[in-house]
Order: sequence, then structure tokens, then C-alpha cells
Amino acid sequence: MSAPVVAAPEMERARGRVGLAVARRDGRNAVADLAQAGCGRLLFPVVAAGAALEAVVVNTSGGLTGGDRFAAAVEVRPGAAVVATTQACEKIYRSTGETAEVETRLTLGAGARLAWLPQETILFDRARLARRLEVAMDEDASLLAVEAVLLGRKASGESLTAGAFHDSWRIRRGGRLVLAEETGFAGDVAATLAAGATLAGAAAYATVVLVDPAAEARLAVARDLLTNEAIEGGISSFDGLCVARLVAQDGGALRAGLIPLLRALGGEVPRVWSL
Repeated sequence: MSAPVVAAPEMERARGRVGLAVARRDGRNAVADLAQAGCGRLLFPVVAAGAALEAVVVNTSGGLTGGDRFAAAVEVRPGAAVVATTQACEKIYRSTGETAEVETRLTLGAGARLAWLPQETILFDRARLARRLEVAMDEDASLLAVEAVLLGRKASGESLTAGAFHDSWRIRRGGRLVLAEETGFAGDVAATLAAGATLAGAAAYATVVLVDPAAEARLAVARDLLTNEAIEGGISSFDGLCVARLVAQDGGALRAGLIPLLRALGGEVPRVWSL
């Protein structure tokens, strides 16, 4: 008599979603619409009258692992200004096989300004993550976006030896595709990222994009900031965009290089970054 087949237990999965619309009202940037579901929450620190509204995305699950899903949508209506960030670094834990998914959709109306400045994503060893950023913006809107990634927890002696990561960006301005990127690695991650053509063994990297009619005017000052011994970086400008790449040996050095660069590109670094 054969032994009964025991089904593998289903793992609990986190599901989170936040949606925010901001409009300009009576000289202030005000919440026009708000949605929160599952493990997704939004916090709004007090800011000075007339300043950009500050929105902090919170994942109450404490991190993501294989099979988890998190989505964020931010709409900045004509003339409004928003600085959006996350409460903490997003932790992507080891997966037993499934892939965590994060999707972000940003919409900017005429004359709108959005700084999308989430704190770093930490990929634990054997993590699996697919992330997508979709932006639709008006011709004269302004977007500053950063995505920073830490490979393993260096302070805990952990490195990223295996796993999978796929990062997809699409930015459309006035209906025209102005930036499309696909970044990914999988399998023997340590060997892939040790190569000189990738990260040469570095444990942290970031992409910064400014889409603004006056973006090219900021290029020279921003480029001067990338002569830091603790980081390697480069920045180029074209067609109303500035695109910067930074690589560092650890998260502390990466952030130390990011903050002055974001300010040089017109960004307001969120206060939660210093907590």
C-alpha cells in the first residue's frame, strides 16, 4: 500500500497597494485621492505651506519574498509638486522558488513636479525580484527618479551569491517613449557581477534619472560631484534627460554619493532618509 500524498502547505503571501493623487489647491499641494490596501500604507509628514507634498510609502509586512506583490501609483496633477519616498529600505528576502513583484506607475500632468526617491532595495542572498517602473508625463513636467540596490547585507557578512533580479523602466513624455531600460541577472550572481563589465565585485549601485526641460543645464555641476573616491559614476544628458549611474562598495558610500547628486539635480532629499 503506497503512502498517501501530502500536499505542500501553501505559504502566506503579502499583497499591498497604494494609490495617491495630488492637486494644487489654494496655493498648497493637497491630497486629492488616496487608496490603501493590504500591507500598503501612506504617511504624510508635515511640510511648510506651499512646499511639495511629502508622501512616505510603507510596507507593513516588513519586506517581500517569493510570491509577494506590491504596487504603487502616484498621480501629480497639473502644477502640483510631490516628493515620494519609502519609510525604510525594502528588504527582499530569500525565496524558495517564486518571484516577488513590485510595480510602480507615475503620472505627471502639465507643469507637475515629482521626485520619486525610494530608499535602497536590499537583495538578500537567493532573493528573487521582478520590478517595473512605468511613467507617463506631460512635456513640461519634471521627474527626478532614483532606484538604488544593495547586493546582500554587507554589515552582516552576507553577499549575494545566487538569485534573480529583473528591473524594467519605461518613461514616456508627451506620449513619446524617451527612456527604456531592462536590467537583470540570475543564477550564479556572484560570478556575473564580479566581472569588470558589470559591477567588478561592488555591492551597491544606483540609477538616477532627471526628465526636465532644463535637465541639460544641470549636467556640469552634477558631473563634478562624481569625482568621489568612494564611488564610481558617470552621467550623460540628452533630449531633456540626465541619466546617472553610481557604483559603490557598500550602501553607506552609495548614499553619501547619492544625496549631493540628487540636490544638484534639483531634488529635495526626504527627511526620512536621515532617520
